[in-house]
Amino acid sequence: IYVIDQAGNVSSASTAALTVGNAGFTKSETAVTVTEAGAGNTATFTVVLDSRPDSDVVISVTSGDEGEATVDAAELTFTNGNWNSAQTVTVTGVDDALADGSQSTTITMSVKDASSDNNFDALADQTVTVTTTDDDTAAVTLSGTTATVTEAAGAGNTATFTVVLAVQPVGNVVIDLSANDGTEATVAPASLTFTEGDWNTPQTVTVTGVDDNIIDGSINSSITVSVNTGSSEDNYDGVANQTVTVTTTDNDTAAFTLGAISGTVSEGAATATFTVVLGAQPDSDVVISVTSGD
Repeated sequence: IYVIDQAGNVSSASTAALTVGNAGFTKSETAVTVTEAGAGNTATFTVVLDSRPDSDVVISVTSGDEGEATVDAAELTFTNGNWNSAQTVTVTGVDDALADGSQSTTITMSVKDASSDNNFDALADQTVTVTTTDDDTAAVTLSGTTATVTEAAGAGNTATFTVVLAVQPVGNVVIDLSANDGTEATVAPASLTFTEGDWNTPQTVTVTGVDDNIIDGSINSSITVSVNTGSSEDNYDGVANQTVTVTTTDNDTAAFTLGAISGTVSEGAATATFTVVLGAQPDSDVVISVTSGD
């Protein structure tokens, strides 16, 4: 084979490079989508040279974040025999325990200069954007949704439940706790903070019954468990509030008490007194009749 330049000079192929067409390579896709697990976990694209090389062309294929997406081939080698046969790259989504939403990763293809035909060395890198869709749903789990406490201090005056995150967050998650009727039950602490390190360790919440003097029977109130969106990572902002129903049992009994008689009486003008008091606060007026038997 001989090469003839525009001036008519002839040289043999042994002293002049022979390039057919323009050096380049083409990818079939600019973006693909994969899931973390299950159906849709993989996607493919192909790479092919635009022209026959004088010698091998090696293209490296790298993932910008192997924690989100990996590729099955680190290198693609094209020869002057298979240069026009497209080679397939398989991208696989990586499953994690993070509620991190959809993540983008860049797959970069670049010519390895030291291993490739010099005519291809100057080619710019090309990329494919991979979107990895998340299969982890942010959620808050309670150990129970009901609790029973008594009004008086002592046995039964407190009850507990636990709170834990369902999946690992990508930052802190703050859970607020509030009682809707502090005259019946209180809750402590007022908030819980979960981190990326302790997200799966349950934290304990204590509910305490409040003593009053009212004969009101068992009263239901509620504890609201909610994500503090201003202090929590965004993936947990959409988690719905949850409630724990608290039943506070009454320790007050309807009764009235007579005090001791003070003084003595006679057929004359002398008088004596005694007192009357209720044993518990009523919901409405209580009228007590006082009559003499003789």
